[in-house]
Amino acid sequence: MEALIDDSVSVIGVHAMGGIGKTTLVKEIARKVKGKLFDSVVIATVTQAIDIGKIQNRIAELLGLKFEEQSTHVKALRLREILKKEERILVVLDDIWAKVDIEEVGIPLGDEHKGCKLLLTSRELNEAWDLFKKAGDCVESFGLKPTATEVAKKCAGLPIAIATVAGALRNKRLFEWKNA
Repeated sequence: MEALIDDSVSVIGVHAMGGIGKTTLVKEIARKVKGKLFDSVVIATVTQAIDIGKIQNRIAELLGLKFEEQSTHVKALRLREILKKEERILVVLDDIWAKVDIEEVGIPLGDEHKGCKLLLTSRELNEAWDLFKKAGDCVESFGLKPTATEVAKKCAGLPIAIATVAGALRNKRLFEWKNA
């Protein structure tokens, strides 16, 4: 919430494993800040197959606009102008799987962002395994990878469970890992 209040912050990222509740969290935040911190809040879902036109149309629809233009370039120019005129607006791009060209969408950033703040949600591939390796510290060096992978799976991808279990197993012998 602090980042939403801070005028020097124009982009905020929320990332975690799929199914952990990022979208629910962001929707709840959006509900709380609409009319208080922001005059308008728009949420567009990006998904795995990025479709710039769909994202643009969704943002426009939520702002009460309809594009006659078909070109994503023209839509981007128009969206940018509209968003720059908004006093305080939160634009949420949810479920990003790959790099999205924000400029191509038409979201103003940098010096031109004025009252526009961008909130992004994303999942990271192999994040559970990466977290486990960081918390466990010795997974690769002691040939524990197959057992550690099984332990990570048993944590159901939950970051707190992974960090706790991996931290507890740090510097333990293989048979202790197998009994985890």
